[in-house]
Amino acid sequence: MLPELDALLALQRQDSLLLEARRQKEGIPKRRDALRGAVEGARTTLDRAKKELEQARLARRTVEKEVEAISAESAKLERQLHDIKTNKEYQAFLHEIELLKNKRSEQETRILESFDREEKLSSAVGAAERRLKEEEARLKEGDETLAREDAALDQRLHSLTQDREAVKPRVPPTLLTRYDRLLAAREGVAVAEVRKGACGACFKALTPHALQEARKRDQVQMCESCGRIMIWVEASPT
Repeated sequence: MLPELDALLALQRQDSLLLEARRQKEGIPKRRDALRGAVEGARTTLDRAKKELEQARLARRTVEKEVEAISAESAKLERQLHDIKTNKEYQAFLHEIELLKNKRSEQETRILESFDREEKLSSAVGAAERRLKEEEARLKEGDETLAREDAALDQRLHSLTQDREAVKPRVPPTLLTRYDRLLAAREGVAVAEVRKGACGACFKALTPHALQEARKRDQVQMCESCGRIMIWVEASPT
């Protein structure tokens, strides 16, 4: 039974833990960016809602000025009625005044509709402001949480690295070189336990002879399919 096989298993377990810790650490910037992206998205929504509300108000004020102009023109015509000499002119003035009144009524309806729209837009602005505050609070809390996670992962990586360095001397240099090469080529998995009569990494079934050899644990055995080092452990199910 080769003692270095147990050392290889221990080394692989340390490297798997290191790989997972590194992945978690590498994922922190993306998580932070997602939080900031949510804030920026909320701010963009708020800016858009405010702009729409301001545009609606400006449009209403324009119509209100038109109503004022129409009212002034109508009042002017009504004052001129007293100076009209003929019935034909009088009727023409009345018709013009009636047209102005109808136009004013239409514009006043537009103003009322604008008030309804402004109310809805104002509600949308309020909702967008609340959402922005929520996202900003979530960002602040998330930044603090991620900072703690990052610090904890730094400590974990340091501890795992020390544990790995403690295991390395138990593996012969030539075998360690082979292990490191496989680790880089096989996505962080150089050693696989034999599970249910197969390689625990690629799941290729072992021949009866290969399975028997793995049980002996007296040599370094490679998987014929994926090239990883296969090791039988006492609890490996057949």
